[in-house]
Amino acid sequence: MNSLTPLASQGLLDKIKGLPATSVLRSWERCAANGYALHADPNPMLQADLQARREQHARILQLAQPEIETLASLVASARSVVVLADETGVILQEAGCTEFLRKAEQVALQPGVSWAESLRGTNAIGTALFDAAAVRVHGEEHFLECNRVLSCHAAPIFSPRGKVIGVLDISSEATTLHAYAMGLAQICARQISNRYLDHTDARLHRLVFQRQSSLLDSVERAILLLEEDRIVGANEAALHLLGGDWSLLDAPVHDWLDGWDRMGDNPRPLHTRGGTALLGTLRPGKGPAAARPASLAAPDGAATPRPARARRLPAGAPGLPSLADDLQPSMRHALSAVNAGLAILLQGETGAGKEIFARHLHAQSQWRQGPFVAVNCGALPESLVESELFGYEAGAFTGARREGSRGRLREAHGGVLFLDEIGDMPLLLQTRLLRALQEREVQPLGSDKRIPVDFGLVSATNHDLSSMVENGAFRADLYYRLQDFDVRLPPLRERRRLREFLCQEFKRVGGADCSMMLADSALEQLAGYHWPGNYRQLHSLLRRLVALLPPGSLIQADDLPAEIRPAGGIARPAASTESAAAGIVPAAAAMPSAAGVAPPAAGIAAASALCPTLRDISDQTIERVIAESSHNISLAARKLGVHRSTLYRYLGRASARHAARRPD
Repeated sequence: MNSLTPLASQGLLDKIKGLPATSVLRSWERCAANGYALHADPNPMLQADLQARREQHARILQLAQPEIETLASLVASARSVVVLADETGVILQEAGCTEFLRKAEQVALQPGVSWAESLRGTNAIGTALFDAAAVRVHGEEHFLECNRVLSCHAAPIFSPRGKVIGVLDISSEATTLHAYAMGLAQICARQISNRYLDHTDARLHRLVFQRQSSLLDSVERAILLLEEDRIVGANEAALHLLGGDWSLLDAPVHDWLDGWDRMGDNPRPLHTRGGTALLGTLRPGKGPAAARPASLAAPDGAATPRPARARRLPAGAPGLPSLADDLQPSMRHALSAVNAGLAILLQGETGAGKEIFARHLHAQSQWRQGPFVAVNCGALPESLVESELFGYEAGAFTGARREGSRGRLREAHGGVLFLDEIGDMPLLLQTRLLRALQEREVQPLGSDKRIPVDFGLVSATNHDLSSMVENGAFRADLYYRLQDFDVRLPPLRERRRLREFLCQEFKRVGGADCSMMLADSALEQLAGYHWPGNYRQLHSLLRRLVALLPPGSLIQADDLPAEIRPAGGIARPAASTESAAAGIVPAAAAMPSAAGVAPPAAGIAAASALCPTLRDISDQTIERVIAESSHNISLAARKLGVHRSTLYRYLGRASARHAARRPD
């Protein structure tokens, strides 16, 4: 840890005051003035946490892989490495010269370590992130002395919406300054940004333009993503040629370009609204959701009429959501039980995934070749439950279908019968259901015949059936018939490694071509939310985000619905390895210099007597800083002068204290 006194800070500024007003100088000034809690020798995050972060940024890792592989082979001979970091500065991947990789680890230039400026001082990755611009930091220009063995060249990677989603860096030993490295990092970062545009929602139109036709296939090509005639994505080259900034997003394209709607596959002339001559091509979007521009030229030159605008919806993901690792033992035991003819009872809160578990059970059991028949016992009118379950003969009652009905139990023959919300079944009908389940025979209404059935039986409820039995609301004999093997499904908020699961589900809901990403601030809010509706609520929220936010968005906490973002107070932190780590800097000792709160001038005895008051002051200070940081835990930790994991641990303990004080 390296904290700077005012005298030391002034000495550092004096040392570089002769430098021109560059991003490096401004970074030094920030480091000296803000009193960052710098980490000269940080520990990399645990491998499991690094894997979760890679899962979170799987999209950028995939799109950057060609550049990583190409650069690694190019720079290895120059004893250099190529580094890919996420939008917070955490290194995700590193490749290149094996010998230098080992030396880089000695200064923590390795995957799982954050090189954010607030943690590592002036460095290429962190300063490029802060300025959203390419930067070189060579040798003595590094703020921390331990890092001055490095020569680093970093360039930001932009999303189609202008957000920095990562940094590409080329680093080597400071004994040699490679003049080519800066330009190479910038070119490859731009190429990754362009590839992100190319892989963002295939239903959008892509307008590509430049001053010369030879540049239309180069890394310098300008790209606009269009939804009908509205700009929803761009790259830096487009901003430069149009003389605009990211405020052009969501504006009509005709506000910036004339003649764009006459473009086709072959280069054609168009003009900026300022009169600059350009050449461009237009690649229409694919699929039924793509709405063509009003005057997009057809092959025969006739104009194509504008169709009604189609709402962009997420592509459906085939298959079932994966089961949590901690549910796999329960699944193995349940499989053995259902294959042995035992009844399975699933218990858990509403939306906790009981039907998903039941469908996985069916798909892996000996009944997988037969049907999966789900019956919601709580949704059927009481007068129709009997006929729905057991079927009826033709003419059995007024309003019956002429051909009769087989009933759900007969439909499940050879497969799995899933009785959902079994706790809501009318008490009078439970007796007949028990007889059918025990004898595995069904007698339809209006018939004197008994028909044999054979199926696997899975039931589910969000009620406490044992309490219902004690209260006389559920038959004891039926309860014991249903719960040969009992499985409790934990609520979403209790799921281990929740952040990793959220990233996986977001990718699944968005589909394979989803170009959106969840930023740390959004993940922290999602992982800290209590999810009363569990998985059903989560999937509804994720579908809403994918459907309503612009393509290529880096989703921040502010993009989440109001019910997910608490108006105030301390949010419950996500359950993670990082938040469960031992040790914490006492808040009363850690907060004063960073948060602007003067430490109390009191002796040990007075401090001991005031301990509850100091704790309250610390809680209030942390709550205020978190609120001022828009509930961005990383930003709040920097303002408070502590590491993010320290703040997580403090919040976890504060949450536990508040829960202990809450009356039953």
